[in-house]
Amino acid sequence: MSGHRMVSLCTAGGAMVAVALVGVAHPQAHATGDDREKRSAEVLRNLVPSADGPGCAAAVGRRGDVIWEAGRGEADLATGRPITSKTVFGMASNSKQFTADAILLLAGRHQLTLNDPLSGFLDNPPAWTRKVTLGDLMRHTSGITDYQDLLEAKGIKLTDPAGQKEAIAAILASQPEDPPGKRFSYSNSNYVLLAHVVERVTGKSFPAFLQQEFFTPLHLRMTLSPAVDVPGKAKSYDEKNGSFTPDSSPWKQYGDGSVQTTPGEFVRWADNYRTGRIGGTELLTGVTQGAVNVGDVLHRRGIDEGRYGAGILLLPDKSLVHRGDWEGFHSTFKVSSDRNTAVTVVCNVDSPDNFRAANQLLDIWDK
Repeated sequence: MSGHRMVSLCTAGGAMVAVALVGVAHPQAHATGDDREKRSAEVLRNLVPSADGPGCAAAVGRRGDVIWEAGRGEADLATGRPITSKTVFGMASNSKQFTADAILLLAGRHQLTLNDPLSGFLDNPPAWTRKVTLGDLMRHTSGITDYQDLLEAKGIKLTDPAGQKEAIAAILASQPEDPPGKRFSYSNSNYVLLAHVVERVTGKSFPAFLQQEFFTPLHLRMTLSPAVDVPGKAKSYDEKNGSFTPDSSPWKQYGDGSVQTTPGEFVRWADNYRTGRIGGTELLTGVTQGAVNVGDVLHRRGIDEGRYGAGILLLPDKSLVHRGDWEGFHSTFKVSSDRNTAVTVVCNVDSPDNFRAANQLLDIWDK
């Protein structure tokens, strides 16, 4: 599921080793007595045919444990630093699930409801915000134009400075394209506004709230800090005619993206969809309750059917999936229908097959 923004965090990793493909074997994997690791490594090699350029990292988790992870390619073309299991990436729109879950967490504490109008969380709200609910924002049925398009229409380019304040001002000065609730229309504006709601309700910065309520309790090496380089983070690139150029933006919006971490940490996070350790059964129910049909808008991603819930897409087989694309970072996250197995694949250059690779890895390990 594409969604642009960003990133945020991370973790400094251990010593880098000068090999193109770095795989980490885990006790759970050895216990299987089969060739899953070799097959998984082959999936990554097929995804990244050449190790002499940008590449990808992938991880598989089982009930909260990382059972396989590896990287192939280069995290930094200037230095030749390789991508390993410790390399940090911008997770782009896969960050949206934390924003949605923050809203669900506050709803469970009776500090807001999904039926609350957006206007209740704004100073001098435009009239149209009285008809848009928090649930509309969460499920992308608000009809609000994407702030990226709004800022670019004002002459603000991706290479120009712009932050949360500029994005929200542009949104509130616009008019929705459709009446709320009419149809699914993916817009990063929805999640920037939800992050604002969290800040208004809690009196805390959104990054601090995520750290306190999700990352720290779950012992996740994640952070949310847009447009910031962190230790161990890969550089992202744009490819044209076989040449690679750095791809970055100084935009600093959050809520729609901005979580930075490794694939391994992200599959560890996935176990909350099984345990409900954060948010309990109420949050788990809220993740898919009221999910809306997305139609054929995701066909180009290889998804013919699906319903969008709380920052995540529910597929007909009950598995969960989301995509993220921002700068040159491209991530795919998938959780099995029984919530026991999760896969994350992240690349630092556009790789059209990373969704396919995620499905292949899930097929290998979800047994």
